[in-house]
Amino acid sequence: MKKLIRKLQAKYRLLTAAKRPLPDFLIIGAQKAGTTSLYEYLKKHPNLQSNITVKEVNFFNEKFKKGFDWYRSNFPVKKEGKLYYEASPYYMINPRTPQRIHDALPDVKLIAILRNPVERAYSHYQHQVRAGRENLSFEEAIRQEASRIEGEAEKMLADPNYESYNHRKFSYIERGKYIDQIKEWERYFKKEQMLILIAEEFWENPDATFKQIFDFLGVKDYPVSSGKKHNAGNYKDKMSPELRAELETLYKPYNEALYTYLGRDLGWD
Repeated sequence: MKKLIRKLQAKYRLLTAAKRPLPDFLIIGAQKAGTTSLYEYLKKHPNLQSNITVKEVNFFNEKFKKGFDWYRSNFPVKKEGKLYYEASPYYMINPRTPQRIHDALPDVKLIAILRNPVERAYSHYQHQVRAGRENLSFEEAIRQEASRIEGEAEKMLADPNYESYNHRKFSYIERGKYIDQIKEWERYFKKEQMLILIAEEFWENPDATFKQIFDFLGVKDYPVSSGKKHNAGNYKDKMSPELRAELETLYKPYNEALYTYLGRDLGWD
């Protein structure tokens, strides 16, 4: 019965798609950097409205072939005075996504939240282990990442219907090369359309982060945070100091380029 009710609700939303909005802003990533917490907290603001289905709609990724009526059906009926949003952290690194979003929503605002890439990679790995998708050790997984995802981005760009499981699930190191991703988004969007947040600052002082967001969106300040982390995971073991040092060295040029872009040192080295 519940399954039937959900199907009928989805059909009704699709039939009333014309009354439903496209988003005013998107949380585009990075994965395991606090996107779930941002998504959940922002729901509390009286002028902000999330989609009403799953958090990660992923329309501009693998769901794009479903069409814009389907995308609209993920949102409630539009009301005046509301800004609408969704959060799909694979948007940030998917090679097809920036142009697709620009073509459909050229004036949309984008929020990215970045985390120390070494910590992000390990958190991403642990997430995949808990989900039963990863059987390799962390060291083995990052050693094999290049071969796992080699050529996958190019295949996605060449074939709009091709979806890469490996690129999405096993891009532990690649996702932390933030400056490369930001530059790709800047090919399609003005710098002022993008707000780049830092996960460690968000967790330390969420109210200050939300003030940045509200200023960026042009809405009034409103108390939304509770200090609770959403979608936080527990690790069974720790990364070895040797492997951590290796990854810090690997990320150093990318982090330094990011610091230059942001005009400040984040202390990730």
